[in-house]
Amino acid sequence: MSTSGQSDQVEQLRQSISHLVGLDGQQGGAELAPLAARLFRSASARLAARSYEPSTERDLTAVTAELGEVAGWLAFDSMHFDAARTLNFEALRLARSAGDRNMELFILGNIAMQAQEVKQPRAALRTVQLMETFKLTPRLRVMTDLRRARAAADLGDARSFAVLRRAQSNLSNGVHRTDPEWSWWVTDLELKVHEGGMWQAFGQPASAVECYATVVESTVERYRWARFIGGANLIRALVEVSDWREVENTAARLHELAGKVSSARAGQRIRIAARTARRNKVPSSLDDMLTSLAHRSMTRPMNRPASGIKR
Repeated sequence: MSTSGQSDQVEQLRQSISHLVGLDGQQGGAELAPLAARLFRSASARLAARSYEPSTERDLTAVTAELGEVAGWLAFDSMHFDAARTLNFEALRLARSAGDRNMELFILGNIAMQAQEVKQPRAALRTVQLMETFKLTPRLRVMTDLRRARAAADLGDARSFAVLRRAQSNLSNGVHRTDPEWSWWVTDLELKVHEGGMWQAFGQPASAVECYATVVESTVERYRWARFIGGANLIRALVEVSDWREVENTAARLHELAGKVSSARAGQRIRIAARTARRNKVPSSLDDMLTSLAHRSMTRPMNRPASGIKR
């Protein structure tokens, strides 16, 4: 293939990544995860066949690593944790091969987040310690501190909040010219989400409710997935304080999104909330609503996303 053809291939992969990320924000990863994995496998196979000009090797490798990061994230949100782990480590190898330290750091952050999600905070902390050996841009320092704070909270270390406050303070300094473009998601709302999780780890669901309510109210409507999983987090915290009226209000709003958005992780949070609510003597009508919502959150969206993604 000519150098021009290789450049077109790199650009097509970048467009596919952009399209996948945009669709993920709209409808979650259930429909997208297998498609992203197939795209990554195809791109990886082309690299392995070495059918490219040497001058384009780094760009092809780097963009394939980025595609692997997206595929790993989508598998993670779909709770296909074994697949996510495999995709993450394959993408990590490619990022290292390309010398893309920023993408390597991003993927390590995802690996730490998955360890935290599956209740392995010590493994998460070990990954964070590796991340801290990198030369970090300001926003990547915030991301790394966020991952450390969350892992430390799950280990019961009260100093975790000091780390989070440092991250919040550093984030207020704004974007630096050295920050990678993909770090756009490192925002005050992202930190607020994890602050809620930290309060829950310390057995203070009322404080978690405040954090999650702020996130839901402040997330713009076009980011439906973020509003959906934010609402799932909020329901779980509200159930823990037995605020049935607000649970019902939040569940009603999420029902409007269900069918348009799917997230296995959101569904898992709602299922946990439903079980807790049942133990806390929730009204039967609300029990039915939560059970229905948990089921619907796992259902793939009605609109298929494949069109527009370069294969």
